[in-house]
Amino acid sequence: GKRLENFERHIMRVLIFLLTLWVFSCSGFPAYDYELPVVEEALNASIARINSQSWGRNLYGVVRSHVTGVDMWNSDAYRLELQFSIRETMCLKASGRDPFTCDFKTGPYVPTASCRSVVEVSGEQISSVIVRCHRGTFSSESLSSEEMMYVPKMTPSRGGSARRE
Repeated sequence: GKRLENFERHIMRVLIFLLTLWVFSCSGFPAYDYELPVVEEALNASIARINSQSWGRNLYGVVRSHVTGVDMWNSDAYRLELQFSIRETMCLKASGRDPFTCDFKTGPYVPTASCRSVVEVSGEQISSVIVRCHRGTFSSESLSSEEMMYVPKMTPSRGGSARRE
């Protein structure tokens, strides 16, 4: 009885989460504007991977993003597909700043790219991230035209957001 009740409660949480995802992905809201910690963590992990691999001295930030797909494997494991565009920010990588708090560079020659990432979540933790980016109109050396990146398993703090060293 008790075990089944917990399982049903977990299934309901997942269904509500997926319904919320679906509503927001159809309305085209940026992923970081709504309160879905897993989507925010997936986006954070994706941009962290890009910033660790890019050649430039500045951080890239997410301009806009949305969820393009969700694959459920079971109640505890699923895959999120995100699509987002990035732009170089004013912050140096060495600053250790969160790219979401940085102002974007302005002007016609600022490196941009459009990216897609596939983030696998297992047991409410991100288990793998694959990111592919295509450079925008301005050709920059900061990102290769097609780059596959893997992120090691991250352990989110109990506060809900993944900590990056």
